[in-house]
This record gives sequence, C-alpha cells and structure tokens, in this order.
Amino acid sequence: MNLAELTCVILNWRTPDYTERAGRALIGDGLPPERLVVVDNGSGDDSAQRLREALPESRVLALGRNEGFARGNNLGAAALPGAAYLFVNSDAFLHAPGSLTRLLAALGEDRVGLAVPRLLNSDLTLQPSVFPHSTPLPELIRAAGLSRLVPNELRPRLGAHWDHGRTRDIQAAIGAVIAVRGEAWEELGGFDERRFMYAEDLDLFRRAARLGWRTRFVAEAEFIHLGGASSERRWADPERAERVARAEAEMLRAHMRPWRARLTLGLMAAGVGLRSLLHRLRGNREAAAEQAAWLRGYLSGGRKEDDE
Repeated sequence: MNLAELTCVILNWRTPDYTERAGRALIGDGLPPERLVVVDNGSGDDSAQRLREALPESRVLALGRNEGFARGNNLGAAALPGAAYLFVNSDAFLHAPGSLTRLLAALGEDRVGLAVPRLLNSDLTLQPSVFPHSTPLPELIRAAGLSRLVPNELRPRLGAHWDHGRTRDIQAAIGAVIAVRGEAWEELGGFDERRFMYAEDLDLFRRAARLGWRTRFVAEAEFIHLGGASSERRWADPERAERVARAEAEMLRAHMRPWRARLTLGLMAAGVGLRSLLHRLRGNREAAAEQAAWLRGYLSGGRKEDDE
C-alpha cells in the first residue's frame, strides 16, 4: 500500500482557509494532489470555488446542502475509491513529516483496520486524544475524579490521562484524523449515516472492534488539531456540549444492553453533574453551565431504551 492508493477526504463547512491549509499539508507530505477529495458540505458561500482555485489538481465535491459528517465523508470516499482512506477534519494539519507513510504502515499490520495519529494543540503541546470505550468501570473512575491516579500502564483502557508516548493498540480516540484500511471500510459500510454530527467516530471504533479489526495509535504520526472550527461557528459551547453528550448517549444505547447503557450513562451524568456543582461553588459560572449542558445531553439522550 502506498500514497498513490490512499484517498484523503477533508470535509469543509465554511472553513475554506483551514481546509486549504489542511490539504496543502497532506500534499506536502507526499500525497498526490489528485488523491485528495474536498467535500464542501453545503456551506452556502464561496467555499467550493475558492477551494477549486486553491487546490486545482484535487477533486472538490460541492454538496447542495449540509449532509452531516457521516454522509459527507462517505460521499467523499465513494468519489475516489482507494486501498485506504484518511479522513481529516478541516482544522487538523499534518505536522510531522512522514506521518502519512507511518499511518499506512500501521494499516498494513495484521487485522489493523483503523489508525490514528498523535494530536497536538496549536502551541505543540500534547492534545490527549486516546480514551477507553465508555463502560461502567472507566466511567466510575472518571466520575469519582480518580482518572489521574490510574497508573500509566493501565491506561488508556481505564482512563484518558495516558502519556501518548508509544505506538500501541487502543480502543478509541478523537476522530479528527482517522485512517481506515480499504477492506475494513467496505466491511463497516462507512460511517453510520443515521448520525448527523458527533459520535460517528466513536461508533466506527466500536463497530470495527466488534468485527475483529484492531485500532492502532501511531505516536510517530502527528497532526495539529485546533478543534471545533466548524461547530463553533454554529453553536455556543454549552449548546455544542449538550449536542455532543446527546449523540454519545444515543450511540451507547445502540451498542450496549439497556441495563449496561443506563449504568454507564448514569455514571457519566453523575460525573458532569458533580463537576458542574463544584464549578458553581467556585464561582466559575461559564464552566458550570458547560458541565450542566453535558448533564442535560446525557440525560435526554439516554431516555429511550432499546428493545433488547
């Protein structure tokens, strides 16, 4: 597998400057420009035209309306089939030279279906991105405020404060950059289009594991990730937090038995509820409001139960 067989997809929604920067960074790391697909997700502005001019050798797919994260990326992948796919947020920029080759090498390992890089903040500090699947035990540890006390060797299966210091198999990660082997992509059927925005990445990691595919964290591959570049243009932080929490809750209900989902969501709600109270007592109203929004999302997204 080589870069000429890799399809890179960047989803744009009113962030053409970021999208252009993300595309140029990929091309600068050796991606043939014709292997880049930019999907303008119904921005309703001049994004598509600007991106065609900025990236003339790449394919720009302009959608008539915002089809959501899942369908937008699926359409981008379908427009240019490859032996592997790389889905990159418009606010994620390749940083370490050779990152694409390293991600592809990871996909070449036995039963590795997904691979993710190390993410950095804009100041090049680590952006913790690897975490366990939400299940009762890690969520109990998190709700009790004990995550930082978990030994590094037990992370990231029991906590998110792993040092991200080595390449290894993981359960899940922030989906700002995800490489997917072609065979795994076909078996998964792409992102679940029933999810318009948020939790699509968590759903993909869970479904891949269920099908026997490994997910690999590649420490030597690095991207700078700004975070929330598109959504912050649409929603304030509390509203975004509530939407993310609701999506996560609905995703958990789809993947877990009802009692296990209720227990997990109850622990998640207890954790953010406690943090909201503590922030309020400290006089930090903004932080308290955001944690309260997470609480509302977990509770509203967890009301309907599956018929298992």
